[in-house]
Amino acid sequence: MNFEENVGKICIINGEAVPSEKLDYYSGDKYTAFYEVIRIIKGVPLFFEDHFARLKGSMAKLKYELNSSKKDIKNQIKVVCEQNGLTECNVKIIVLQDKEEQNILFFINKFYYPSTDEYNNGVACCTIRLKRKNPNVKMIHAGYKEELQRTVMEKKAFEALLVNEEGRITEGGKSNVFFVKGEKIYTAPEDFVLIGITRQYVVDVCRKLGYEVIETLIGLDSLKNFDAAFITGTSIKVLPVRIIDQGELNSAANATTQHVMAGYNSLVNAYINDNL
Repeated sequence: MNFEENVGKICIINGEAVPSEKLDYYSGDKYTAFYEVIRIIKGVPLFFEDHFARLKGSMAKLKYELNSSKKDIKNQIKVVCEQNGLTECNVKIIVLQDKEEQNILFFINKFYYPSTDEYNNGVACCTIRLKRKNPNVKMIHAGYKEELQRTVMEKKAFEALLVNEEGRITEGGKSNVFFVKGEKIYTAPEDFVLIGITRQYVVDVCRKLGYEVIETLIGLDSLKNFDAAFITGTSIKVLPVRIIDQGELNSAANATTQHVMAGYNSLVNAYINDNL
């Protein structure tokens, strides 16, 4: 394990604020590592309660129990932001488990928020034959991230979409993916993906806006049948897709995509305002 995504000078290790160099002490491969990345907006951890529940749930699936309380974790997120002088950033929480030993780390995670141009025009995605291990458990897997990064760089894409053995798209390497046909919106069933916090809220938004959400896997050979696609995630919110491999989509101009983007942004703004 390495901590190359850390961009802060100060981190929190087991409740203590220390220089980020001390993260390297935990770079060994003896740990089972669970994690969450939380977006901070105006100093508020977005959808914190959901991230906390997912972290506990991921650990429980492998028979571990989180030793820190919800209050403690929220406070340490606040402290690591204050120590680094940031109110707009991403915080990564890693719980390292080795038998009975448990360590919890907080640091500022490298982040990129899409530009206005990317929201207005959409981004390019490529596909990769790759499957996430234990998709419902948010764990760090050696090799998975490296393979994704290599593919994205080689194909000059914003995101890589994972394709299973049957040639069907499951999710993005760091996102969930949705496809639009008229007023119907398609996304992979929960059993096949890491259930993103953003994904859950986007599904709710779609249904409240009156769209039918159909959970099914979409094959590569049927992409031409769709009007638009968008990906969702902590940093990107709802982001239109312009290209999948060589196939072009006019997603950013699609009325359904625009409607969902606006609905989700309104939800985020309401949450932040309620928690300031």
